[in-house]
Amino acid sequence: MKKVVFSFAVAAVGATLLSCGNMGKVRVTATEVDSTVVEVVTDTLNTVAAVEKQVNAVYDYWNDCREHYDENEDKPSVDECFGSREWREVREQVAAIDRECECGGFFDFGDEGPLDAWVYDCYEGAVSANDIEVKLRPDSTAEVNFLVKDAVTLKGIPIRWLMRIEDGAWRVANIIFVKDDNFDILENMRGYIEYNQQEQKE
Repeated sequence: MKKVVFSFAVAAVGATLLSCGNMGKVRVTATEVDSTVVEVVTDTLNTVAAVEKQVNAVYDYWNDCREHYDENEDKPSVDECFGSREWREVREQVAAIDRECECGGFFDFGDEGPLDAWVYDCYEGAVSANDIEVKLRPDSTAEVNFLVKDAVTLKGIPIRWLMRIEDGAWRVANIIFVKDDNFDILENMRGYIEYNQQEQKE
C-alpha cells in the first residue's frame, strides 16, 4: 500500500501550452513566488474552460512523449512545459539529490516501484484526466480536482492540482495525492531537500 511508503518521506523530513493573446479585458496580478513579476490576465484565460484545456494538454503531452520516446528524447519534460517556476526549481533540486542518492530517490516507493507526480502509477495505455472540477480564485490561481485513469485503472485515482497563471498560461504549482492522506508533493520535496542538506552538514 503506497500510504505506508509515503510515511517514509514524511518521517524522513520530520508542450502544448495555452497561448495568451491580448483579446478582451486584462487585469494585472502579482504572483506569490515573486511579487515583482506582473502578469497580464485575459478574460479568456481566467476561465474554467482554459484551466480544463491546460489539464488535458498536460496528459496529451505526457502520452505523446511516452509513445514516441525515441523521437521525443530531447523534448522538454512535462515539468518544464507545465510546472510553475517554483515547482520546476524544487524538482530540479530533488533531481540533483537523487542523482547522488543510493536510496532510489524521492519518487521511488519501495517494492511498488516509482511513482510519477503527474500520473501516480497509471502507466497502462493512454493516461487521462477525468471528472475535472475547477475552482477559480480571484488571485489568478485555481484548485483542480480530477481522477487520473489509464487502461486498467478504470475507477481512477484522485489527484489535486494547485495552479497559477504564469508567463501567460496556467501552470501547475503543486500536486497533491488525495488518496494518500493528501500527500503534498511540493511540501515533502522541500522537506526532502532540507533533510539532505542537514545530512551533508553532519
